[in-house]
Amino acid sequence: MVTGSIRAVAETKLAVFGLAACIRFPYGGYGEGHDDRADLVRTATARTADALGHPVDTADVLLIGDTPADSAAAQAAGVAVLGVATGRSTRDDLAKAGATETVPDLQHLGVLRRILA
Repeated sequence: MVTGSIRAVAETKLAVFGLAACIRFPYGGYGEGHDDRADLVRTATARTADALGHPVDTADVLLIGDTPADSAAAQAAGVAVLGVATGRSTRDDLAKAGATETVPDLQHLGVLRRILA
């Protein structure tokens, strides 16, 4: 989990949508930790590695984001990014910012499965 929000806000937002149980919040990178989104990605990767007891290869990390800033952060952190055009940003905006792949929404699971394979 990586977000510019503070952890408490992230937990609340995801709980509203019934997704909180799917997230390992202690492993995340949150807005109170860094202003730079790429640093948040690195923090979450390091926390995950610590929890697992072994390094996490950046090739095994996928950031899913809906803004060009998310795409740029993933690129700066050396991880793949799936750009999801559900917000104000278009698929083209996300691709130009460095998204590995883009989809109009998360109903397109074929692309997600292909990236994760």
